[in-house]
Amino acid sequence: MTKFETEIAEHLIDAFRNTDYEVHTNPPFTLKVGEFCLDLENLFRESNLSTGCFITACNPESTKLSKKQNVLLQEALHSDLVGQNLHIFKGLGSDPSGEWEGEPSFLAVGISFYHAKSLGIKYKQNAIIWCDNRCTPELIVLR
Repeated sequence: MTKFETEIAEHLIDAFRNTDYEVHTNPPFTLKVGEFCLDLENLFRESNLSTGCFITACNPESTKLSKKQNVLLQEALHSDLVGQNLHIFKGLGSDPSGEWEGEPSFLAVGISFYHAKSLGIKYKQNAIIWCDNRCTPELIVLR
């Protein structure tokens, strides 16, 4: 495993790596960091696109906010995604052990890596989940 400099605590990075990134398509599917996802490959093929980002605006820098604050942030993120010629799907980043509450999220298909990182930084997220034509979600640490 490659070591890198980050401000983020190792336990948070481990949590991000172990999170279930649920995509609410019909039928729904789950992304796992580092694991090939056939459902994502099918979604890319159907949309004729080959990139995607699983992203939330909730709880910036892993600071727990109220439900109302998180809803407002998610609405702002959705507004930033709309109109960008993206396919946007609702999702939920959830803890498979159930220790922490899931965070509403989006899978934005067709987004560029630069735009995905920029949005993650704008909404003060510690990380985003990047997907490309390999269909193996990757954790991208932003801080």
